[in-house]
Amino acid sequence: MKNAAYLAILLFGATWTAAAQSLPIAVDVDHATFAYDVDRSLVEIYMAFSAPSLTYRLDGQQYRADVPLDMELVYATDAELEGTPSDAVWEEKTDLYFFAPDTVSLTEGQFFVRQARLTAAPGEYELRLRMPVKDRALEVRRDVLVPDYADLQRAGLSDITLATSITSLQDRENPFYKNGLIIQPSANQLFGEGMTRLFYYAEAYHLDTIASPEGEYELLVYVAEANRPQALSDLQRRSTRRARSTDVLVGSFDLKYLPTGSYFLRLVVLDERSEARVEQSRKFFVFNPLTETEPVVSLAASFETGRYAGMPADEVQENILHTRIIASDAEWRRARRIEDLDEQRRFLHDFWQRRDPDPSTPLNEEREDFYVRLQYANQRYSTRSQQGWESDRGQTLIKYGNPGVIEPHLYDRGFKPYEIWQYNNIPGEGQALFIFVDRDGYGEFEMIHSTVAGERKLANWQQEIIEGY
Repeated sequence: MKNAAYLAILLFGATWTAAAQSLPIAVDVDHATFAYDVDRSLVEIYMAFSAPSLTYRLDGQQYRADVPLDMELVYATDAELEGTPSDAVWEEKTDLYFFAPDTVSLTEGQFFVRQARLTAAPGEYELRLRMPVKDRALEVRRDVLVPDYADLQRAGLSDITLATSITSLQDRENPFYKNGLIIQPSANQLFGEGMTRLFYYAEAYHLDTIASPEGEYELLVYVAEANRPQALSDLQRRSTRRARSTDVLVGSFDLKYLPTGSYFLRLVVLDERSEARVEQSRKFFVFNPLTETEPVVSLAASFETGRYAGMPADEVQENILHTRIIASDAEWRRARRIEDLDEQRRFLHDFWQRRDPDPSTPLNEEREDFYVRLQYANQRYSTRSQQGWESDRGQTLIKYGNPGVIEPHLYDRGFKPYEIWQYNNIPGEGQALFIFVDRDGYGEFEMIHSTVAGERKLANWQQEIIEGY
């Protein structure tokens, strides 16, 4: 896959410490969680070591690379609260070794894959991997949210494992064995040239709680472009399955005709009314340099005939402020620099055109959904000092949609009013938490912590909600 393999390390890899960035070892780290028992969930850690980045020595008739590896899982908080352990909840030290017939034939895109398994109670953690090399060490850190899969009253889906191969084989000694399958995970989520078939593994839980009278449910699995919710026409499957307390979901898609870009694999459980009840998604990247994107014939309105061409200045200013909720940093910097009114109008037109999920229709569904959520945020979260869309809760709802569960804690003794929002599936993130607290008791809730990448994180958020802190 040439240089795309190292691009994937930047796009999908875990965080490297600044002191270790000059080390030669290149490694991608990923994880997935599954149900285990009533108290714990299963966590699988996937690691892909770039073969050319390792140091080899001659060992008999072949070459050997040794990598000492220290792993630990710790609570993602430094709060000294009663009942919050400060030590690692899991740790393992091992010496990895990899063999190659020679070092001349090693090429970029070759990986040695390893996997580790552990169990942990539901909660927020940080995974730490440390590889001492000579007098320095490479350290990799990754946030890990372990869900609670033990609720027998609620249907749910595990994380999705993306894999380069899945075969049916009863070989319990194989480190990649699970439920009668050998699953070779993809730690960098990179497919395309040289690896055109994407395999997936997931588990569905308690679907008997939403099954039809015949004891069945429907499963929709599809691939979508990262910026469009619609399934790609040739990459979707819908099947009727027998509802069980646990159902193993396995399949694959051929991606050889997909152009280079970012995509999502989505799993959706449908009830007897074809309504989505639970869903899960996983982001991946395709590198197909010889496949070009087909042009899309757009029926969308041009700028001159669109809604922004004659929009009054005050509405333009407000609409630009609205875009800040979902705009990239580059888009927002550009918006702030524009002073000419017509250029501001054109910015709005182009901003929403780029997000139109189906340019072949005159309706921009993404924009319509955005403003439906904004209106609801205004109705639900407006206060005397700010409109609902300006509030942290309002902007979270607009950006990520309605949470699956809201836990209100407005009158807990000894605590400030706070809310915990739980999302079952944020694309590219999976299950996620948001913590909002009303610091002054005036009904204005500030978001102080989230498990979503790029959002605010506060390791000791539990202390922040204590009255008088």
